Amino acid sequence: MQRVLIFLLALCAAATSQADGEPNGPALVWSKTASFAETRDTLNQAIAARGLVVSYVSHAATMLDRTAEAVGATRRIYDEAEIVLFCKSDLSYRLVESNPHNIVLCPYSVAIYTLTTEPGRVYLSIPRPYAGDPVVEPIAALLAEIIEEVVAW
Repeated sequence: MQRVLIFLLALCAAATSQADGEPNGPALVWSKTASFAETRDTLNQAIAARGLVVSYVSHAATMLDRTAEAVGATRRIYDEAEIVLFCKSDLSYRLVESNPHNIVLCPYSVAIYTLTTEPGRVYLSIPRPYAGDPVVEPIAALLAEIIEEVVAW
C-alpha cells in the first residue's frame, strides 16, 4: 500500500510539474511520454470537445524534410511535427476589437512534435502570450487548458 501511495504522489507531482508549460524562447512547452498519433488524436478531440473546429494543419516536419537538401540541412530535427490552427469566435472578436492589428494572433496555433533525439516523447507548444494584455489572457488560458487536458490523458 505504501508503494502505491508513493507512486501516486510521484505521478501527481509529475503531472503538476507540466501543468503550466515551460517557457522556452518564444514558446510555452509541455511534453509527455506517448505516441505522436495518439497525442495528436487527443489534441483534436480536446479542441472539438470545446466546440472548436480545426481550420488547418501545417505539416511542418514534411515541409522541412522536403526542403532540407535545398538549404543544406545536415540532420533531421523532428520525426513528426504538425501545427494545428483553430479559432474561437468570441475571443477572436474581442481580440481584434481591442486592436485590429491583433489579427496576426488568429488563428491560434498548437504545435505538436517529436524530436529525433527523444523517441517516445511528444511535445506540445504554443506561442508565449503577451504579458499583461487582458484580451490575450483568455486565449492563452484556453490553449493551456487544451494542452493540459492532452498531457493529462
